[in-house]
Amino acid sequence: MRLGRISTGGLARILLMSLLGTWMAAAPARAAMSASDIQLACNSLAHMAFDLKDLVNVVASMRNPGPFQDILDEFSDISDSCLSNVSLMIRSSVITAQGDQQLVYEAYSYFVQGLFELMDAVTDSAPAMIEVDKQAEFRIPSAIDRLSGVADALLFQVIAIFPTDTSYSQQSANQKSQVDSHFRHAAHAFHLATANTGAPYSNTTVV
Repeated sequence: MRLGRISTGGLARILLMSLLGTWMAAAPARAAMSASDIQLACNSLAHMAFDLKDLVNVVASMRNPGPFQDILDEFSDISDSCLSNVSLMIRSSVITAQGDQQLVYEAYSYFVQGLFELMDAVTDSAPAMIEVDKQAEFRIPSAIDRLSGVADALLFQVIAIFPTDTSYSQQSANQKSQVDSHFRHAAHAFHLATANTGAPYSNTTVV
């Protein structure tokens, strides 16, 4: 009997909410992030996303298995950075100054663009990645799932910082919905590429 794949999405989000609950309890001891802090954090995350996109494209185009582990490591790095920033943003106040709102929104949009381009690269490279390393059919979707969960939490935190009666609130929420779609599409690309192989899930244990 072939063992089915277990989706980690629900478990990942449960664990994330548990961690956030712990941070909420400890949050009074934490300094809230300023608008400039949030801007820097989002810009840094965007750079990480663009760098990872470039690595994915190189590995896929060269069919080079050597740096495959580096892709997984960089996925882990950006996920960890998202999670760390979520914990710091929890007590941040709503931004009332329009200039600060603009700065944060531009950085938020830059990070969103980085996620768009990263997930597009991952989507396009799915067949090549599975060719490079058979474990990619499991490990890349797992990395996507983890990043999706923590990025989702971070984007929610930034959206909550905008006053609800501003265009920034609505626009950032719309962008988040598009990010969610990109994550789903990237994971699906690996499922589809795997289904088109001669021995899908060939590394699944058979008992």
